[in-house]
This record gives sequence, structure tokens and C-alpha cells, in this order.
Amino acid sequence: MRRVLALLLAAAAAGLLASGAGAKTPLPTAPQGTGHEPTAGGGDNGGQTFTARYALAVLDISFDQLEVFIFPKKVACNDVNFATPPYIEVIVDTNGAPIRVGKPSLSNGRAFVQVNFHQAKAENDIQPGASITFTKIGPARNSVWHGRLTVTKQRFQGHTFSYDGTFAATWCGKD
Repeated sequence: MRRVLALLLAAAAAGLLASGAGAKTPLPTAPQGTGHEPTAGGGDNGGQTFTARYALAVLDISFDQLEVFIFPKKVACNDVNFATPPYIEVIVDTNGAPIRVGKPSLSNGRAFVQVNFHQAKAENDIQPGASITFTKIGPARNSVWHGRLTVTKQRFQGHTFSYDGTFAATWCGKD
């Protein structure tokens, strides 16, 4: 009986710890914003022209970061981590603050925006000059998050990177 009680207590403690291990990035509890931008735009992905046609948004619970993926073709939510380049991945780390709607996300040394340009044989990560503004977000799975992404033109490791466009990203929820 003691052994059963000890196992139950251990399981209860593990459950309490796991429930507190959730994401610290506050997700919206109701829709916010009025954006209606389509997925459109493009830029230079390491010397190759990139055109946006589809987007997904995910909360990466491993790093507690919001990620927006911009693709040249449709990708399913369950395939986002296995997508074939080229694509653009935007990482928004709010440092525990609510997601900003209608204003650019912060890049202040604690919170940041990073844009990862994925090519067939390389990935290049850009922080300075990257800006994302969410204009509409919502909590429901498959809701659409709208916004604008810009990355000022810059050279890195002999390649050129830039982006200017809007997105209508399907919300996939937590991964």
C-alpha cells in the first residue's frame, strides 16, 4: 500500500511540474487585430530570388519561441519541421511578453526577431535589419495570423539576403 501511495504521489508531483513547464510566451486567448494581408512578397535568399506563396505559424515549445514559416509552396502543419528548402523561418522571442499586434515586435537585447534563410545546402540567420509586425492573431487552431515581414538588404558570407512582404499564416498551435 505504501509503495502504491508513493507512486501516486510521485506521479502527481511529475504532473504538477509538467503543467508548469508550459510556454511562457503568452498566446492570445481571443482574436486580436484586424489585418487581412495575403501571403505575398519576396526577396533575395542567398543570391536566389524567393517568392512567398504560403505561410504557417507555430509555437516552438522547446525554445518557447513563436515561429512564422514562409514557403514558395503549400506545406502541412505536421510537415513544417521537415520542409524542403528554400523557405524563410522567422523566430520571434518575446521574452515572456505578450505578442505585439499592430506594432513591430521588439528586438531589444532580451526579446528578438531573427530571420533564418534556408537554402538547399545552407542556412543563414539574420537579426539586425529584421522586423515583423503582426496585424491579426488568434488562438484557434487553423486561424490565420496576418502581418508584414521586412529584412533590409545585406550581405553575409558572400551572399545577399533581403525580404519584403506580407503573410497570412495558418496557426498550427504548439509543436
